[in-house]
Amino acid sequence: MPTEKTDVVIVGTGAAGGILAAELAKAGMRVIALERGPRLKTSDFDARDELRFFQRQELRPDPKSQPITWRRNASERAAPLGTLNYGNQAGGGTVHYGAVSWRFHEDDFRARSQTTERYGEAAIPADSSLTDWPLGYADLEPYYDRAEYELGVSGKAGNLQGTIIDGGNVFEAPRRREYPLPPLLVEQPGIVFDEAARSLGYHPFSTPRAILSQPYQGRPGCTYCGFCQAFGCHMGAKSSILVTKLPEADATGNFKLVTGAMAYHVNSDDAGRATGVSYYGPDGSDNTIEAELVILAPFIYDNTRLLLLSKTARFPNGLANSSGHLGKHLMTHMMVTVLSTFDDRHLNVYMGPSAQKHTIDDFNADNFDHTDAGFIRGSQISIGTGNLQGGPISVSTLSPPPDTPRWGARYRDFIAQAYARHASMVAQTENLPYADQTIGLDPEVKDAWGLPAPRLTYDWRRPNELARVEFMLQKMEEIGHAMGANQVWRSPLGSGAPGAHHEGGTRMGSDPSDSVVNRYGQTWDIPNLFVVGSSTFPTMSGFNPTLTIQALAYMSADAIINRYRNNPGPLA
Repeated sequence: MPTEKTDVVIVGTGAAGGILAAELAKAGMRVIALERGPRLKTSDFDARDELRFFQRQELRPDPKSQPITWRRNASERAAPLGTLNYGNQAGGGTVHYGAVSWRFHEDDFRARSQTTERYGEAAIPADSSLTDWPLGYADLEPYYDRAEYELGVSGKAGNLQGTIIDGGNVFEAPRRREYPLPPLLVEQPGIVFDEAARSLGYHPFSTPRAILSQPYQGRPGCTYCGFCQAFGCHMGAKSSILVTKLPEADATGNFKLVTGAMAYHVNSDDAGRATGVSYYGPDGSDNTIEAELVILAPFIYDNTRLLLLSKTARFPNGLANSSGHLGKHLMTHMMVTVLSTFDDRHLNVYMGPSAQKHTIDDFNADNFDHTDAGFIRGSQISIGTGNLQGGPISVSTLSPPPDTPRWGARYRDFIAQAYARHASMVAQTENLPYADQTIGLDPEVKDAWGLPAPRLTYDWRRPNELARVEFMLQKMEEIGHAMGANQVWRSPLGSGAPGAHHEGGTRMGSDPSDSVVNRYGQTWDIPNLFVVGSSTFPTMSGFNPTLTIQALAYMSADAIINRYRNNPGPLA
């Protein structure tokens, strides 16, 4: 078994791993990163091929060789989940994501306390494992700022050091300075959405995005080509880890990236200390990286699976799992959708990036009174494109109105009419954590390396979540009619399967008895083993997680460089 030694080994080079690799390497630490997929170049995306990237999903894991299974509850047999939306290359999901970049609200970090203080303990569903984070917005704000400026995020401040600014998100937590770049240009769906939302008394604004609205740090601004969500950016205007942090890591001379590397085991000694990572190379070889510090930063399934696969006599239920919480508290966003069509107005949703959307935050988090709502927490509501991408293939998968069949001449005529005259509103609901929503190992299904597939046990259809979804659907229908649409309808809700932006599985906390890692992603049980990414989120917010993942990565890197490196051990 070939062995290589280094200071730090990192599994995964996406939103978290890429930042950690660059920051630790710049600090003089020798870093080896293991990436399951390839390392692509900006020039690889010159062919804006919808069939290749949207339909065949070449930037995402192949569900045949890298399956994920799902069941609603523990009594069911799991089946393949199908489409997988996370990354499978250097840069991870930041290569092909829509680049929406939110800071969480202040009360997103204290959802349990906020709820009990305002509505009482009884407002929290009895079966929910809702909790507070072990850190607050103020702790993360410097790292949010750093991520926005180092990576490049376009937007408009709505709360500048406590001063509320119309045109930005007036509900956002205070920020120290304006975004580094102005918002992207407004498009037709944003115009009609803004007009309608304001007429109803809401507060629309341009969604912040990690897409350059103008040249920045040697990279060109967005050309509004439309090939964004599901595609790599052929200009390098999307602020992916591939074009931002990995070149920084390369420049240090302290960084090595191993592609085609399938990590399958975190190694540890008899004392319980992590000693490195074993992986299969692209030629099928079995290899080991020995390191003083091990950092896991792939997607949440692989974070949890690696720890479960690495069980020992000391940790029989999974490495670093003395708490018994490994794999629990899975959360996903339900992308609840209302569609609308217009007889007399072209919205041309295929023009510009799919993330070029506008949003209202009036019904997110605890931004409104939930006293008689029948649920807690909320959702932002945004207008964009059906299926997030506006090309002909993706538009052909639109859910038609209830009176229109999904095949034949009437469906053809609907697509022809609606292609340039439709818009989609999405409510990204903040589902609560529940301990019985889990990630485990499938006893029957294996991946191409012979490893057990991650198995999700999850059903979002709980009373609190169903009530929230119905509320948001009604709000979106109200906006659709206010926009002047001739037809407004709901997209089907689905079967309870996980939605987007999966979070949880290695939750962080302030007590080792009910969490896996501390605020820095350091495992309670093994001080030289860190887990960084959305798997550590105790709750999820109604916002996309990527900017928070990146801020946490900067915070963890800062703690490792300035504290852990000088005094290895638990970080208080």
